[in-house]
Amino acid sequence: MELMIVVAIIALLAAIALPQYRNYTQRSMNNACMAEAKSYMSTSVAYISSGDEGSVLEPPNISCASGGKPTKADYDNGNTLIFVPRQRGNADLLRNTVCNVGSTSCNQQP
Repeated sequence: MELMIVVAIIALLAAIALPQYRNYTQRSMNNACMAEAKSYMSTSVAYISSGDEGSVLEPPNISCASGGKPTKADYDNGNTLIFVPRQRGNADLLRNTVCNVGSTSCNQQP
């Protein structure tokens, strides 16, 4: 009887903890994607503004799906690139990172 109670308590704790863990992993992936996008955009815009557009590399695509490679026209017009985080948990928590090429500012949007 005592063993059944212990198993029930463990099952109850697992039922509460696992969904929270999935939410946590997705929020972590969103934040990793945003950090990766900011770093990539800062480096790319530095190359573009110095006139060395040929040195701009493709996005690394580690924690994000590609947002594309910024160009001089994107920089001049202030276009945006969207980086989509990889799904690691609750899909309802996915937040795309939108970066403005002209100002290198990035923020998350649903």
